[in-house]
Amino acid sequence: MKKFITATVSVLLAAVLAISFMGCTAANQIKIIEIDLSNEQYGVAIRKGNAELKEEIDGILEQLCGDGYEVNGETVTFDGLYEAEMAAQEAGEVISIGEVKTSSTDRSKELVVATNAAFAPFEYAIGLDEFGGIDMQIAKFLADAMEKELVIVHMEFEVVLEAVNSGDADIALAGLTISPERAEQVDFSVPYYDTTQRIAVVADDTAFDGCETEEDVVAVLQGLPAGTPAGAARNQTGYYYLYGDESFEFEGYDNLEMKQYQTVAAAVQDLANGTVKLVCADKDTLQAAVNAVNG
Repeated sequence: MKKFITATVSVLLAAVLAISFMGCTAANQIKIIEIDLSNEQYGVAIRKGNAELKEEIDGILEQLCGDGYEVNGETVTFDGLYEAEMAAQEAGEVISIGEVKTSSTDRSKELVVATNAAFAPFEYAIGLDEFGGIDMQIAKFLADAMEKELVIVHMEFEVVLEAVNSGDADIALAGLTISPERAEQVDFSVPYYDTTQRIAVVADDTAFDGCETEEDVVAVLQGLPAGTPAGAARNQTGYYYLYGDESFEFEGYDNLEMKQYQTVAAAVQDLANGTVKLVCADKDTLQAAVNAVNG
């Protein structure tokens, strides 16, 4: 993959997450409860009714998630992309797709991708016009296959679907969990990644130490005192898991006092500072945020 992906060493993993942890010293180390709490799948969001674009994207994703997709004479798989990102994260590095346009000038020649570039390892910013992450690599593959110029537009997570629905973007790649409610706004590609929600707490919190199953974690969550502060990123699946959401079939926890954050990383930082008791998020992004705080 070195022929088509440039690896850039990051001095601070905070740069990977495209947020600033400088000046913040975590009061506590953080640990993740390594028990899966849900079953979800990511998909590419496509404007409703654009069957031709969906078919083209589905074809490339099926190859990536199957035997592989040919890029510059090399066979690339989703598993390979994932493993490379995880290894880079462990080494404090980033994998860049290179500089790209961040605003459109000629839609007929472009693939405009809406994202929230604060969701490592799937999307993160490296400076103003350079991006990395698994989704961003997929975006580059898609644009190259369509012989179009890639345009990546970073925006708040809660508006990425709106950007696709309104036509401001052709697609959204943002670690988007497929759900019936979201599928009412946009069409989704075939799924390309299975994920789950997990819980993070401070390292000396022993409440979950005896947990071995999802049911064990649920019992501990249900037994926490009323008003226990919990954090999650706004409009992300971790928030819905704790708060409750019919579309995701999450019952939620009435005893938790929910605090919403712009990013998972911000929620984890507040967890380290003692503002919240626990944080819930997609497992990979939660791990990236915990690694950044723990150093």
